[in-house]
Order: sequence, then C-alpha cells, then structure tokens
Amino acid sequence: MKNETVSKIFKSKRIIFALAAAALLGVVLMFVGNAEKKTAAKDEISEYEALTENKIEQTVEAMCGGKVYVIVTAEYGRETQYAKNKAEQSEQTVLSSGSPVVVRTAAPVIRGITVVCRNGGDPAVCRRITEALSTAYGVSSARIYVTSLK
Repeated sequence: MKNETVSKIFKSKRIIFALAAAALLGVVLMFVGNAEKKTAAKDEISEYEALTENKIEQTVEAMCGGKVYVIVTAEYGRETQYAKNKAEQSEQTVLSSGSPVVVRTAAPVIRGITVVCRNGGDPAVCRRITEALSTAYGVSSARIYVTSLK
C-alpha cells in the first residue's frame, strides 16, 4: 500500500517539478549567501588596503618628498576573538547584553608592500623605507619592495 502511494506521488509531474524546483532554489540560496559573505570580506580587505596605502604614501612622502605610489596586499579580513567560558567538556561564548564579549580584534595580515618613490633606487633610501614599514606594520623586509619613480 505504501509503494502504491509513493508511485502515485512520483507519477504526478507537478509534484516532481515542485520537488526539483525546491531543491534548485535551496542550492541557489546557498550560493547567494556565500557570495554575499565573500563580497563583504573583500570590501573590508579593499578598504583596509586603501587606508594603509594612504598612510604609507604620506609617511614615505614625508621621508623622501615627491610623488609616491604604494600597493598593499592583505591576506584576509579582520579577525575577532570572543571571550569563552570553558567548562569540563564544553565551551560557550560569553554574552553581555545579548552580544558576544570581544577579547581582541586583529587587523588583516599584510602580505606585501610595494613602494615607488623618488630616489627609491638609492640603497640608503630603500633601507630606510623598508625598515620603517617593517617596524610599523610587522612585515618582513622580504615582503617589502621599494623602487625608483621613472
């Protein structure tokens, strides 16, 4: 009797079409949700890169004078760490007024910095800029490239 009911349901084209449409809609909604999260993260990284580039341009311009061009590349977006209550076998996020308690927020990690400036080909100028950026942003000198403006 159950088999007859199931076969009647699947013989109906409307029901099969409705099930297929529902499955397709579910898949589309999953991709749209993921795309929105990725776009928000990319926007945050792009904004951070632009602000950092502007700061570096101002700093190097003050050091060397003349026009300065900077490219900053970041690895991933801002990272937030929340307070946790650790019990014997579980861990729960601490809430205050319904919101999670933030322990620390870390800026995106800078992958590399390129600086194009007047006298950037001079080894002494290159070293000063590299040391300044390495100190200020915690980036290895191997990830900083300074070159001369042509």
